[in-house]
Amino acid sequence: MVTINLAYTAPINPPGADPELTPDQVWTGLQYKVRRADKFVPIITACEVLDKEPPAPEQEEEEEEGPRVITRRVTFRPGITAVLGGGGDDGSSPRVVREVCRLYAPCRVDFVQDDGSTVGNYVSRGPAGELMMTYVFEWRAHGERAGSARVRELEERYAKVAKMAIDGSIETIRKMVKGEIAMD
Repeated sequence: MVTINLAYTAPINPPGADPELTPDQVWTGLQYKVRRADKFVPIITACEVLDKEPPAPEQEEEEEEGPRVITRRVTFRPGITAVLGGGGDDGSSPRVVREVCRLYAPCRVDFVQDDGSTVGNYVSRGPAGELMMTYVFEWRAHGERAGSARVRELEERYAKVAKMAIDGSIETIRKMVKGEIAMD
């Protein structure tokens, strides 16, 4: 098994972005993304919340503090195994994974899959104070050899998936703020 680590960062409010998103709007969007990933990431077709852990007793008054844990089942579109690798099938079936999501208000969500693969969504500020979003990926490529052509190919594919995921998330949050997407 090989672990592929990569990160992608994008500005949340590039020139011409309308409306400009605030940190609170972005955090609300990321919280919603945990429950409805299918509205944010084009390769995800379904998202079902399986369990929610309430904040620890000492955090009840300030529910936004500390990690809140949500377990979900996400379904990736058929063919995603061919794009991402893994899964042990030919890619013709949907890929279903269980993820434990930990929310750290107001700027971080970690998603951990059963195989140990991890995705982090982080909101930060750049040198001029501009809002940035970074996704950090730790993908487990089971059955692959370090340095192989296949691993290099997976790294290229993962980089494209990372850009698509972050751009799709920012655009969906912007549409939510505009009222174009209902939060159900």
